Amino acid sequence: MIVRHLVQDDRSLSAQAGELFARCDRGEIKLVILSAVVAECVFVLECFYEHPRDKIAATLAVAISSPGVELAETETHLAALKHYTQTKLHFVDCLIAAHAAASGLAVATFDKALLKIASRKL
Repeated sequence: MIVRHLVQDDRSLSAQAGELFARCDRGEIKLVILSAVVAECVFVLECFYEHPRDKIAATLAVAISSPGVELAETETHLAALKHYTQTKLHFVDCLIAAHAAASGLAVATFDKALLKIASRKL
């Protein structure tokens, strides 16, 4: 639904998705979005639609910041989207780094690029 709403590549499905998000924006419904869904949206927009990282991050940041959207750790996701625009890391790695920074946890990984943005290392 999120990708269809953002890419507008199918008139019927995009309209249905648009109505769902319009209802959310009007406060008629609350949309619960899981972290895995955000990650999947990033993956699909990058790999299949070949959208640039900055456009993906900006668009998803607006979507997940909507008052009608419920997403656990929204600020962490926004930080991950920022990392995503500033690095070549996969979004999930950016989410790991953002979560670690928000919670004060260390990151255990062999990924040197991830370690560069992680605030604490083991």
